[in-house]
Amino acid sequence: MIPYDLPMALRSLPAVVLLLLILCASNLPGGEPPFVEYPADLKPYLATLHQRPGSLSFQGESGPELERWRRKARGRLKDLLGLKLMEQTLKEFEPRVELSPAQERTDHLRFSGTIETEPGIRIPFWLLKPKSIGSRPHPLAICSHGHDRIGRHTYAGVWRNEAHRQQGTNRGGPIGIQAVRHGFIALVPATRGLAEEIELPDLKGRHGKRPCRAQLIHALMAGRTAVGERVWDLQRLLDWGLTQPDVDPSKVLMMGNSGGGVLTVHTAAIDPRISIAVPSCSFTSFRSREGYIFHCDCCLIPRVQVELGDFSDIGGLISPRPLLAINGHTDGLHHRPAVERAVARVRRIYRAAGATSQFRHLWGAAGHQFYPDLMWPLIQQWLNHEEGRFHRDPATGLPQSAPPGS
Repeated sequence: MIPYDLPMALRSLPAVVLLLLILCASNLPGGEPPFVEYPADLKPYLATLHQRPGSLSFQGESGPELERWRRKARGRLKDLLGLKLMEQTLKEFEPRVELSPAQERTDHLRFSGTIETEPGIRIPFWLLKPKSIGSRPHPLAICSHGHDRIGRHTYAGVWRNEAHRQQGTNRGGPIGIQAVRHGFIALVPATRGLAEEIELPDLKGRHGKRPCRAQLIHALMAGRTAVGERVWDLQRLLDWGLTQPDVDPSKVLMMGNSGGGVLTVHTAAIDPRISIAVPSCSFTSFRSREGYIFHCDCCLIPRVQVELGDFSDIGGLISPRPLLAINGHTDGLHHRPAVERAVARVRRIYRAAGATSQFRHLWGAAGHQFYPDLMWPLIQQWLNHEEGRFHRDPATGLPQSAPPGS
């Protein structure tokens, strides 16, 4: 597995020589400790399998070349996700939204809604608004959950019982209500394949009794991906959210933990309407040095490694917009060296974009959860500070980071 950040002199060596050097270095004292240990006879196979990815991985482009890379890679990502196919097959379908009357809470208004994003697929969501909405438009927050069957309720503080409330608050939530208290209007949707209301049952247990994997199998058979379907749902909800008169369409925050963070990265990478992206406990390389794949298999995108490179390349497509990635120091689902490699690569991309201050990575002190004390100060800084303000590009009408000195 040839690292992305090798010096040019080493890249010119034959692949076999490079692989031997890497394998030897990993066994030296002070080398990177492995996340897992595969059987010795499988290590050469994995090393060969995961050689340097394809031509659309970031190669140090800058200026106009960087924008060309971004455009080509973003288009190819949409294709690999199955989004272009969905756009073609669903071009005649008009999403439909139903919204209930407001429920008045202590400090916010809560609306229950559904959006039909394709025939028969109805995504339930919570819409949360500050109680004193005022006349000025508010920034919009989209809060996407991961592998939690009642995740939209967890994020919106709609507790099933006391145990649910304690679990949600102990993991840094409820993030939707926090967004409202920071002046946002929040959309908190169910995630297709992960939420109880919109999961595809694994009948007869053929796919490990895992609805998320059942969704993946069906999607792949149809030329889609599970992640692509989830991105599609969020984009249709965003289409609707940006039409609301009390929403500022130039300020859109997207955030999520775990699988919701993976979804945040993919959505922000292809949709420039996302102004700020905050993936929590999800940002890492696709795999460890020895070949361990970190994300759930429902996050699989066929050919993504050989064509686009690493998860960090996808994260780099968010540049120059603000990206805050947070990982938990004791999160056993990820490996610090793999996280640090991904972070270093994204820093290179943001540096090439002239936007070094728009990417931050922070370590939380605990495990697989949100870290609101780390998140919100930076989010507010990017919203309010000069280097984080947004304007609409006159050519595209899309919100973009303001150029330095504007």
